[in-house]
Amino acid sequence: MVSPHVAEDILTRDGLFGDSTAIEARNLARYRLGLSLLAARDAQHADVLNGLALEPDERLLPAMADPVLRNAFEDDTACMENGVFAASALGSHLAHGAWPLPADGLGLCESLMATRARPWPETGPSWVWTGLRPPASRQAIADRLLELCRNSFEPDEHNEPFDATPEMVEALRKGAALLTALLPRIGTSVLRHVSLVGFSDGESPDGPLQSLSGGDPLPSAMLMSPGRLRDPWTTAETLLHEAAHLKLFDVLRSCSLVEDGEAKVPIPWRQTSWTFIRVLVALHFYAHMMVFQSAARDAAPELVAQYGPPTADEVIDQPTPGSPAAAAGTHGTVRERMTYLAEQALNAERGQVTPEGRRFVHWLLEAVEHCEPGAGAAVEAPQPAPSRTSAELPSLEGSFRRSEPVLAEELLAQRQLLVLLPDQARFHWLDAHTWTVYALCEGESLTSLTEGYRRTVHGPLSEEAARRTVRGCLDLLLAAGLVSRVENTGAAEAAA
Repeated sequence: MVSPHVAEDILTRDGLFGDSTAIEARNLARYRLGLSLLAARDAQHADVLNGLALEPDERLLPAMADPVLRNAFEDDTACMENGVFAASALGSHLAHGAWPLPADGLGLCESLMATRARPWPETGPSWVWTGLRPPASRQAIADRLLELCRNSFEPDEHNEPFDATPEMVEALRKGAALLTALLPRIGTSVLRHVSLVGFSDGESPDGPLQSLSGGDPLPSAMLMSPGRLRDPWTTAETLLHEAAHLKLFDVLRSCSLVEDGEAKVPIPWRQTSWTFIRVLVALHFYAHMMVFQSAARDAAPELVAQYGPPTADEVIDQPTPGSPAAAAGTHGTVRERMTYLAEQALNAERGQVTPEGRRFVHWLLEAVEHCEPGAGAAVEAPQPAPSRTSAELPSLEGSFRRSEPVLAEELLAQRQLLVLLPDQARFHWLDAHTWTVYALCEGESLTSLTEGYRRTVHGPLSEEAARRTVRGCLDLLLAAGLVSRVENTGAAEAAA
């Protein structure tokens, strides 16, 4: 049975991939730990970095959703992780005009706009580019924002967002209202991940700009051509497209979907190949687009009366001229493209897409099955390999102890622990099982850990199942450096 609203529930309920409240909580925990480590690494800016880390959620979130501040934070954490950190760019921004935060609760760059324009205030603190009017004390922040925007376009292009008119802002509001009326849960969920909305007619890497969303280069921001405001349905589809990307960028901060960041996948409707992460980003959008199209076909009469009829033809860009799909007349629909991308991800060689990434694909396919029955079944995927028993795994002897020192943040509602090793500056997300094993690592052997795990979990659990789970968690903890192994001086423990 076709039911876009069942699909909508699936896409917004999953605790790791879909629930925006949970995604937001994980990112807030990440910001606080990252800011604390930056303060420890940069004595010159320690006061302002610690000050930001201590802000309440309702103040920290808009601050870290600001394009300039978040770009600096992501650059800082990348530099720490890669061992090239010298001084905090975020700390420098805070010390030279960004601190204290605006008293009225606005984001930093939002406070530089000529007029305040929030297109969906009931959903989230997104704002529209209406023209930079910075005070002298924040001119450097304004210059950096312009630089980030210009870097979104092709080299030698000197584009930047237009100053939106009241009419443009109203058209944006209308498109957002349609999206949230058509898909209340999806619309509300994706829009809360948008900070800045700007308009431009620049050249993007794929040609004249229709719309684009930032990643680390322009965080929490989307740009679109004013032509996307020509009717509410086009505006709603554009908002869904780019806001879904921004939501996934936030998801990717607390999970790993791809192991091999260099491996490429041929794309029939393009002349260039994509990385697996781009495959999954596109797959995520196409799943949301399929739900949008299904809901649009069944739009309530009152929506059609208010916003006009939806576009009769499927809204999707054309295959690139010269591509195999352009020559063969294939891969011109959302379903065709989604099927192809899902098959590429699920049939990837071992080590290219993580188990979490495969669950991500199956989650999307489960959702679209409620919009186009058979769409998920059409994807040819291998059967999962059976799990090895503990007896089939190499032996793991000795005792195990947590590494010190660490910074940690508990997310009890999500049954997750965020751990940061200061010397590595790398975030590690532990689920409830791995967290339990991690907590038990106080010089215990594998046998002792298994016994402790069985006592901790609720419900009956066989020794074999517990031993297999503990061994899998222990392997992850050892690989991350969160736990170290100490050789036993006495008799070796029996093989795992």
